Amino acid sequence: MPTDQPAPLLRLPLELRQQIYSYLLPKENVSHPLPSVGITSVSHRMPRAYLLNIHPQLTDEILEYYYSITTWKLIFSHAFNFFRVDPDLSKLERSPALKNIRKVEIVFFCDILLLKEYPSFGLESFCAEIKRRADRACHVLSNAKKLTTVTVSWIDTTLTGGWTEKATILQPLRKLANGKDITFRIGELNGPEDVDRDKFVKAMEDVLGDGRRLNVGLDGAEDEPSRLRMLAFDVRQERLKLSDMKKMRCCGSCGGCAGEEQQPRMAPYKVVV
Repeated sequence: MPTDQPAPLLRLPLELRQQIYSYLLPKENVSHPLPSVGITSVSHRMPRAYLLNIHPQLTDEILEYYYSITTWKLIFSHAFNFFRVDPDLSKLERSPALKNIRKVEIVFFCDILLLKEYPSFGLESFCAEIKRRADRACHVLSNAKKLTTVTVSWIDTTLTGGWTEKATILQPLRKLANGKDITFRIGELNGPEDVDRDKFVKAMEDVLGDGRRLNVGLDGAEDEPSRLRMLAFDVRQERLKLSDMKKMRCCGSCGGCAGEEQQPRMAPYKVVV
């Protein structure tokens, strides 16, 4: 074949190539996809190193397709793994992935276990701690320049009532709404009887302000509290060795790696079982 002719795969229409990519990157919950970085899980299997080393054009297309379909999940609770592994989210803030993320699901998880074990902690302190962590995370996510969709889910197992106090936890979302053309969606709602969908939508509208696009249809993943705890406290990612990924090349399209130590394009994935 003449050297000036593109490979047969590259002669296919982009839409057909993307269909092929969809089989290589199926929908699959992947826990802690980037070692030591504050992402709880992603919705699709991550591209492996060999896929990203075939051809530069395919590399760019595969990454572009992956970021366009994948939802990155963060769990905001009184204590959760990405704040233990990445205490101030500085690693997420520096990650090349942040500049390419399009879709995020934020799960506010009010877990009864803390209030049972530490009853003196109190609802006000409980909410203030979640809000503080959410505030830092939303500040970091505000630097995700390509972010277009934020799904907000609410899981409350405390059975304590106090919705007025708990609703203040949502206030950091304003940092994502200001100056950005983002569509917000209401995801899974699971909590005490004093939290119905109408109240939650009203609280979201109060936080986001007039004119903000808010889709009230269910769009989040339905996770049991036990699975959220596993995601939130899973320490397996701390045992991943970054040295195993030295051969994976840095994402040149993100512009965030110039002059820095090379970072892996995508980490080997872990499947939530």
